[in-house]
Amino acid sequence: MYRIFVRDLVLFVEVGVYESEKNRQQRIRLNIELDCEDTIAAAQDRIRGVVCYFSVVERIRAMLAEGHINLIETVADRAALLCLEDTRVHEARVTVEKLDVLDDAASVGVTVSRRR
Repeated sequence: MYRIFVRDLVLFVEVGVYESEKNRQQRIRLNIELDCEDTIAAAQDRIRGVVCYFSVVERIRAMLAEGHINLIETVADRAALLCLEDTRVHEARVTVEKLDVLDDAASVGVTVSRRR
């Protein structure tokens, strides 16, 4: 196994259940860890042979661009399930944090872990 990760990806998205969170974007931070089948040697130094973090991020960006999501739990779950669509990914851990919710806290959030 090997693990790829994306750390501290900050995006502006439409998320939240309160009226004050509707029809506006707010900052969230994502941290993604994927435990992958070890294909490094077989990949022969080619990107097609490994799980590509760039593709992971682009797919998550596209999912978030589809429209408003009420819960960050839903964001984390959908992102983890997207990652598992690559059969080389055995486990996906996604942490999603809202960065501007509480004045006296750096963030609030959730971590979701899904495995095949």
